[in-house]
Amino acid sequence: MKSESWAIVASILAGVALVGFFAAPSLLKGPPRDPDSLCLKTGAVGHTLVLVDKSDPWSEVQAGRLKRLVKQIGDDLPADRMLSIYVFNDVFEPGFPPLLSLCNPGRTASELIGNPRRDYVRWVEKFGRPLDEALSVLTQPAKGNLSPIVEAVGDVVSRPETRVRAGDKALVLVSDMMQNSSQFTVFGTTPAARDPERIKRLVGKVWQDSGAKDWKLQIHQVQGVYDPQRLEQAGALWQQALRGANIAFVWERL
Repeated sequence: MKSESWAIVASILAGVALVGFFAAPSLLKGPPRDPDSLCLKTGAVGHTLVLVDKSDPWSEVQAGRLKRLVKQIGDDLPADRMLSIYVFNDVFEPGFPPLLSLCNPGRTASELIGNPRRDYVRWVEKFGRPLDEALSVLTQPAKGNLSPIVEAVGDVVSRPETRVRAGDKALVLVSDMMQNSSQFTVFGTTPAARDPERIKRLVGKVWQDSGAKDWKLQIHQVQGVYDPQRLEQAGALWQQALRGANIAFVWERL
């Protein structure tokens, strides 16, 4: 009787082992993902969007700082979160494409074999080299009469492709913050040109209409070609407008 019981147990264990053997490749492969973006087929969980203003030239040193910032963001990106990088210049065209838009599939691995998932290897390959190529444009001279910062923010955050099904959304804006467009400019000598109420109304409207209010805002102000005093004036104007519009933000210098 005991031998029969042991035989049954052994048969069950063998069956479990066999199921595990065939299931292991599927488990290691992970959940189904979009082959291009590496995002879950059910959608990304959270989104970090880096928006870079190249309407004025940067030095190689400043471009190097941005590269380190973005690489750090990529290294710290949680699994299944999307990272997008957009760059705009003075010729603003609605719907301009991202330089990069990928999800981090995570490095979950089998404890037995110690090999990272194939999707994670693809993430490293698709994030590393394309990022180097994409950010190389920041060392190239840029020149223009306009700097449509508010317009670019409103455009990218209102798109269906930047929305996510779950998780928070972070907007990392890298710019000298020298707004200059038909809607508002920090240049000019008349009081109306730098009226904080005008930019507060503009920012508030754009943030409300585009859905930017749902994003956590980080601003990294880069020097570009402007002297520190001009940057300080623009920064103070922006910060006053953001606070007046009840928009939470973190402000840093790049």
